[in-house]
Amino acid sequence: MQVIEDRGAHPRVQLGLWPTAVHRDDQLGSVLGASDGQLWLKRDDLSGFSWGGNKVRSIEFLLGAALAENATDIVLAGGPSSNFAALMAAAARTVGLSVQQFSYGVEPNGFVAGLMFGRSMGARVIFTGSNDRSMMDIAAERYCAEATIAGARPYRIPRGGASPVGALGFYAAAEELDGQAHVDLPTTIVLPLGSGGSTAGLVAGFCSSTRPWRVYAISVSRDPTGIEDTIIETAIACAGLHGKSIDPAEVSSRLEVCDGRDPGFGKVSSEQRSLMAEVTSATGLPVDPTYNAKALAWLKAAFRAGTFSSLPVLYWNTGGALGAIDHMGALGRKSTT
Repeated sequence: MQVIEDRGAHPRVQLGLWPTAVHRDDQLGSVLGASDGQLWLKRDDLSGFSWGGNKVRSIEFLLGAALAENATDIVLAGGPSSNFAALMAAAARTVGLSVQQFSYGVEPNGFVAGLMFGRSMGARVIFTGSNDRSMMDIAAERYCAEATIAGARPYRIPRGGASPVGALGFYAAAEELDGQAHVDLPTTIVLPLGSGGSTAGLVAGFCSSTRPWRVYAISVSRDPTGIEDTIIETAIACAGLHGKSIDPAEVSSRLEVCDGRDPGFGKVSSEQRSLMAEVTSATGLPVDPTYNAKALAWLKAAFRAGTFSSLPVLYWNTGGALGAIDHMGALGRKSTT
């Protein structure tokens, strides 16, 4: 079992290797159309547990909270290719907890890396039979109610770990980046946005810093207007867990939510597909189609439009190795038919 460390009032299971590296990346910058020295990279793809990724940060605190509450299992909702669900299954196994994952639709045909990996780590995956994603959450809540009546202690986690507790991982990441700013780091941050927990924690942490950090969050699945309200609410609650009060206006001033959904969640355009291949060829970085492909495509368009002028930008690479594997596998199957 992993050692649990307690930072203040927040139990945390130590999984990752922190801090993750941050460096200037002119190769990626050249692909995206940045000027020399303009683009920096934060390497959460190298976060040190299993296949890595940014979700290791939130999982550390979510597992810590679950163990502190003497939970018997983790209950979450997530699609069959959910990187978060698979990573949670791996992490939960190390501390002796099981995972109940409720997923939309029916069992997919063919290989899905996240689904296969999660099951190999002991996750029980239950499909709702409906393509309505809200049914995942309804099924998870029903399971928790029934399990509690039966004497179990399930710990319910929202999609992507986007709770104030989960956001603590990126609150710590903001402090981590602040500590790396002995070099002249950019204060403009770009990262993919899904359920909003990572962005909320990052902005909450930046609001507690004296540095003028600003976040461009590229939404890949939700309407930017609606998710911005959720981010602000979660950021305020996350800061509150640290005993800090932050003004909604300050959160808004440090946050720009941008629309990167086209052509739809989990789908990539031909231009995005070409960019994925070009980035990997030039830099060796695998790019997943759901999050980083869309955020990098947005960033390339922003550089082309002069959005940042000559301002240096730090791109927060969130990982997504399993999604990249699924994408490469799909391309391989197409090439043989």
